[in-house]
Amino acid sequence: MPNGSLAVQKTWGVIFVALVVFGALFSEGCGGSSALQHSQQPPPPPIEATSFFGMSVNRSNDAWPTTVGAPFASWRTLGSHGLLWAAMNPSDGAYNFSTFDQFMASAQAGGQDVMFTAFATPSWASAAGSNCVSAGNPAGCSGPPNANCAFDPQDGPGLCDPPADMNCDGSGTDQHFINFISALLNHVGPGKIKYWEMWNEPNVAKEWNADADCPNTPHASQLILARIAKDLRTTVLAIDPNARFATPAATGGPTITANWLNSYLKNSNGATFADIIAFHGYVQTGICPTSCPVPEDVATVAEEVKTVAASAGQQNKPVFDTEGSWGAVAGVNTILDPDQQAAFLGRYYLLQLGAGVSKFYWYGWDFLSSGFLYDPNTQSLAPAGVAYQQIVRWTSGSTVQSCAPSLSNPAQWSCLITTSNGTQAEAMWASSETCAAGVCTTTNVSVGSQFISYTDLTGQTHAITNGTVALSAKPILLQTTN
Repeated sequence: MPNGSLAVQKTWGVIFVALVVFGALFSEGCGGSSALQHSQQPPPPPIEATSFFGMSVNRSNDAWPTTVGAPFASWRTLGSHGLLWAAMNPSDGAYNFSTFDQFMASAQAGGQDVMFTAFATPSWASAAGSNCVSAGNPAGCSGPPNANCAFDPQDGPGLCDPPADMNCDGSGTDQHFINFISALLNHVGPGKIKYWEMWNEPNVAKEWNADADCPNTPHASQLILARIAKDLRTTVLAIDPNARFATPAATGGPTITANWLNSYLKNSNGATFADIIAFHGYVQTGICPTSCPVPEDVATVAEEVKTVAASAGQQNKPVFDTEGSWGAVAGVNTILDPDQQAAFLGRYYLLQLGAGVSKFYWYGWDFLSSGFLYDPNTQSLAPAGVAYQQIVRWTSGSTVQSCAPSLSNPAQWSCLITTSNGTQAEAMWASSETCAAGVCTTTNVSVGSQFISYTDLTGQTHAITNGTVALSAKPILLQTTN
């Protein structure tokens, strides 16, 4: 994939050395053990990100990830402020691409390719937008303005409803959407947007409300999206024949996510217009400490999605997780402890790599209310951001085999990692352990004699003593060399 490898800025070398020195001074920190000794290591080589690593970025004036040592290969537009269809097409025939251009400049400078999420009907064009009074008044309206959509306060009612020039069975002109995509492509030019994603979380009513708008049409949600997907593909390929297209990405965790995808693939012709099977990997159901999200659940979601795709004859298409993290409930991060956030991130990435997910977009880089890796207030990486760096370093250019629990201890997980030159390493963690207030509980585990050191999620390398390591909720990487 073009632009799949990114060199870290030279300034990160200085920061990384400082972190190593700091970690060495506090070797008895979270997850440490007095029986483990640090080995003296030169600074590691620059980090490179393979095509797997994607990211959503919220604000154009925050540091772009690559400028502070967080490499990634692909930027997804959803989540970036001002890049919804509704925001860029404020009235019929009027377009504002200035914010989009700012983000695109950052992506091009950083070497990222782009996924554009076509989402959020402008209020003026919506079947439940600002122009609507009631069903059929004026023509095309499904009812009065819908103020329950996501992003309503900033872009008006009806963003989650179908365009007014679409019918419940998927017929209609769809001209509002076609005009917008044409204008965007004519503005940016071919080859600048590599991936196109059809809508966002279509099984969430505040994101896509078509079933409520069309109660008398079975599978209206899928039929309308499939038609819009067809128009998206036709319009884009006429200008950019190398573009690739993803299915709508449902969310909800195990069972729920795959069930919606199954309905889309079975009750519409949407698969015809997709090169990629997409899903969202969120697994949260509540907030820690009483109801922490379980990162291992994402492997279940990925396998269910792959099974559904295969049942619809789509098994040869790559699977993308286009959005995920520990997430938020009612605007609050589901995990508040920084060490626990790092633990979730490490496991979440390794599990998806091992499950055969081809690309994953973390949500999001600078979203303080959900999955942040960078803190705009301190202008520095959060602990989860440092953990992200290590996962990129551990896995780029390598093959991660399926992660699985130990037969003798279901809470002890591991994944074999094979580098391009055939060297093997092993990532391990204990899902039963927790972190709180700067302390991570651990359990001692024997490891194979071939492993003589391990690296933790802060980048510290430790010597293994007596063939035993102290496993915590945070993954470590067992290595056959120092």
